[in-house]
Amino acid sequence: MKKYLNYIYTFFLAASIFTMLWAIFTTIFSPRIGEIFSLFRNVHSTKTIILINSSCFVFTLLLYPVIARFLAKETKKWVLSNKFTFIFFTIELTIYFISLLLFIKFIGFKQAVDDAAITLKFLDQLSLGEKWGYNYMYSNPQNLLLMYIFSAIRTFFGPNYSSIIIVFSLMHIITILLTFLSLKNLKVSNLVSLVAIQILVFAIQITLHVPVAYTDILSLFFMSVTLFFFTSYLKTANEGTNKFSYLYIILTSIFCVLGFISKGTVLILVIALSLFLLLYNNGKRRVIGLVPFIFLFFGHFLWGQFIDSQNLFPDKNYGQPNTHYIMMGLHNTPIPDDLPNENKAKWTVGAYDSSEQRFTWDMFLDKKMSKEKIQVEHIKVIKQRLKAMNLIQLIQALNNKVSVTWGSGDLKSSFEVFLGTGKNQEKMWVFQNNFSGLIVYSIMMVIQYLIYLGIIFSAIKFFKVINPFIFFSSIYITGYFVFLLIWESSPRYSMGIFIPAILAIGLLFQKSEEKHKKIV
Repeated sequence: MKKYLNYIYTFFLAASIFTMLWAIFTTIFSPRIGEIFSLFRNVHSTKTIILINSSCFVFTLLLYPVIARFLAKETKKWVLSNKFTFIFFTIELTIYFISLLLFIKFIGFKQAVDDAAITLKFLDQLSLGEKWGYNYMYSNPQNLLLMYIFSAIRTFFGPNYSSIIIVFSLMHIITILLTFLSLKNLKVSNLVSLVAIQILVFAIQITLHVPVAYTDILSLFFMSVTLFFFTSYLKTANEGTNKFSYLYIILTSIFCVLGFISKGTVLILVIALSLFLLLYNNGKRRVIGLVPFIFLFFGHFLWGQFIDSQNLFPDKNYGQPNTHYIMMGLHNTPIPDDLPNENKAKWTVGAYDSSEQRFTWDMFLDKKMSKEKIQVEHIKVIKQRLKAMNLIQLIQALNNKVSVTWGSGDLKSSFEVFLGTGKNQEKMWVFQNNFSGLIVYSIMMVIQYLIYLGIIFSAIKFFKVINPFIFFSSIYITGYFVFLLIWESSPRYSMGIFIPAILAIGLLFQKSEEKHKKIV
């Protein structure tokens, strides 16, 4: 295996570069238009959005060498002590927390939205002693961990939705803090760590998802804990102090599995961790690559046993087949050749569609068909849709899916805020007008480009020298991107790469004197 490690490493770095170039391409040449992509995009023309996106990309491209030059000079002048760094960062996080709550109050965000609202509704039913039948939660049990967290918050802080917002705000503060500490584990200097973490602090598109209190913010929290322990493992392994390395891998696996239970897409993180540990380690130490999968198996089994013991559902067949999401991922294909120009940018492949969901629910909830029979029906539809496309049409459909998921810096955040206000238009000028709307949207796009370009530049920097974290992150980012080519499309999903990307950016700016494995 060691003989081929260099080739595998190079493959994943090249693949991660390709995926991010594709993501950037779609933001400039084929951006989607509509409310879920941004309230700002929804009220401006495609040409305007392309011009703004192009300008943001050029600005970000020029920003990287400016930051690099600044850090190269100032790291010699400013050697920030740990005490100063943590005092400064604590003050910043306090300001961030207060500003977030003030903005939520200003904008009028007052109610749960989308799946979080549905989850709360079913929690209310349980609280009243009502029994669940064949319904949304029976079909989507992946929201049960979120429901139990909501229940705990209500128990300790009362039923007001504001208490959920505050807890999720604090959860996100911890996510930012743990990401910063992960940078420190990777031996990134205090100054560079402070600069890199600003990407997450100023990621408005993620901050606006905090009051939504859905699985996106929850899974980011578990990912930050996972990567904190994983970078702790890398630190001990690099220093040759293996005393706690196995403990760190166990903790990494536990929180990664909790992340998977909170959101299914975290499965890619579990796979990436296992694959990295199997490939990068030598000899008998490769066996630790099995640890994440072992914890995944037992964690999933124990969670299932716990759910069954609660007698929430009428039977144990709950959870609609995953083939549903693959089928939905091919919705709206092939793309019609005769689409009017004004509709081309609004056409979305693979996004959530109520008719697709109804098709599955008719079989799963109403007719109570077995999962195996439903999967057969899904596969029939999948095959029909694939056969209906030639190679060019398939490439067009995949490019559209990339644009849906990766092409929106907004990540559906402004639309979720709009829903959280009860669709009150009064304050939506913040996202829509030509001044504040342009500023907010531009910041979102710059942050998105910082992430994409950071992945590309860090891969280029370490292309000839194997850096363990860059190796792991390239496996994860490549796998996650490919997975979303197959899965249902949503702008929210792209936030799944933010934390590993920020850690990679920290390594990009850090002048490392460590000796890693060289490619020869």
